[in-house]
Amino acid sequence: MHLSKLILRAHLIVASMLVGAALPSISIAQKVSGRAALTTKTARPALPGSRPRATAARSREASGEIDRIRTEMDALHALLKEQTQAIGALQKRLDEIQAGGNATARVSLVDPASAASSTSGSYVAMSERNAAEHISTQPDVAITPNAQPATAALQPSTAAVQPATASVQPATASAQPQARRGLLAGWGDDHAFIRNESGSFETDFLGYSQLDFRGYSAGNHPPIHPPNTFIVRRARMAMEGKIDTYFEFRIEGDFADTNSTLLRDFYVNIHRIDQFVMRFGQTREPFSQEEMRSDNFQEFVERSLVNNLAPSRSPGVMAYGKLGDGIFEYQTGAFNGKGLLALNNNGTPDTALRLRFNPWRRSDNFWIKGLIFGGAYSQGRNLNGQSIKGVTPSQITFFQPDTVNGRLYRANGELTWLLGPAALRAEFDQSNQLRENLGPRGTNLPGVIAKGYMVQFSYMLTGENQPDIGYIIPKHPLFDRGSDGRTGLGAWQLKFRYDNLQIIDGTPKSNRAHTYYFGPNWYMNRWVRYVLDFGIEQFNHPANALRPAQRYFIVLSEIQLQL
Repeated sequence: MHLSKLILRAHLIVASMLVGAALPSISIAQKVSGRAALTTKTARPALPGSRPRATAARSREASGEIDRIRTEMDALHALLKEQTQAIGALQKRLDEIQAGGNATARVSLVDPASAASSTSGSYVAMSERNAAEHISTQPDVAITPNAQPATAALQPSTAAVQPATASVQPATASAQPQARRGLLAGWGDDHAFIRNESGSFETDFLGYSQLDFRGYSAGNHPPIHPPNTFIVRRARMAMEGKIDTYFEFRIEGDFADTNSTLLRDFYVNIHRIDQFVMRFGQTREPFSQEEMRSDNFQEFVERSLVNNLAPSRSPGVMAYGKLGDGIFEYQTGAFNGKGLLALNNNGTPDTALRLRFNPWRRSDNFWIKGLIFGGAYSQGRNLNGQSIKGVTPSQITFFQPDTVNGRLYRANGELTWLLGPAALRAEFDQSNQLRENLGPRGTNLPGVIAKGYMVQFSYMLTGENQPDIGYIIPKHPLFDRGSDGRTGLGAWQLKFRYDNLQIIDGTPKSNRAHTYYFGPNWYMNRWVRYVLDFGIEQFNHPANALRPAQRYFIVLSEIQLQL
């Protein structure tokens, strides 16, 4: 941007010099022409003894000098016209760059011709006066073949432009610090932002809201189910950005949460290189690919059964990075492990390590370049805490938590296979929570063991590619008119998921649940989508085979606005 401004000022200076040089020449030519014409009109008949041939020769030479000056004038006019056109083109380009960069202030340039005229006006007047004096003191200049004195008179006028050129530079230099101190605010691709001109300080304003509907129908005994209801599932606002280039932050709150703290994310990153980033604050523990994908990116209204085993967010410290252009990813850290903003009640933090591999990322082979696999391991300690709770995607509870005491172990294996508009995701999770010294006379009770898996498949009917983590942007947003004159209908997606989770604690309340979910998704544009799930949820009691299975038919729908 600064280079464009300097080029424009340079062209203005050159144009000023050309005008300053051209106008005195025009004045001289006009005066010479007028003097010649006056001489011709007032010429008297030759006296006896005069030399008429010499006079005629001088007249022809004067006429030739006038023609030469006029030729130079035409050339200067043509050059000035080219300079004016070039300045106009650069002004247009500068306007386009500023408009594309969300600039809040517009650089205005005066009309090149008027700028050149005003810049050189005083010098032109001076040159014109000097030329007139030169002609009056040397009356033969217009009729002598040597016109060098008149040409030399132009040099001071041209040189006089140089001080004006020098005076432009301090103004340019003084404007630079003010531009650096300014802030730019606007709307990016999908969110509002504020940043400084260099981009070293930046804040993005993000958020999304989800309005859900839950509908239930009991398929068999017992015929009792939760009531049908609308619910504001999430209403989140977030700020994220960077400070002094290498320090990043994120703050997110959920204003629809009425049961716990509003705060979801609050952390600071030290991000000097992509291979090693440090994070401090409340964030997600790195376990389970389904958990690590944000709620607004999920294909279903709710996550699967196996998400009950994921620890979710907790205060702590984490290191993560990508190696080999994303071929290998790692995440590891230490956390309190007791939930949102919860303190650790023992001396052992939860530790976690997650690894992901995408070995064929750079391959041109369509079938393997989107194959990603990995796993995670986590361990910690409970001190008279609560075990996991069995909850279905429709929020029906099928296992009430036990009191646990002792070590905690989690393990995970995960797979993602991206095939353009198709995506396959699968995951297996297992956890073991010990119950030490909780039995009669301090004996150990059987631990709470949970293991489950999920498999889901989704396909974009409208041909958009599905990302690993991210929002699907329709090729033809709803109501947008394409180049063929047709109105867009958004992006359409079909999906199916099966999941299974078994929780055993050595008592009759041990239970197993499995669900089937399927349905369409409609991405109206990059900000609004509608998700519709039809599901069957079933519970079995392996410890009590005489109890009949419980089955529910579920309808879940969600309208989401994302900013």
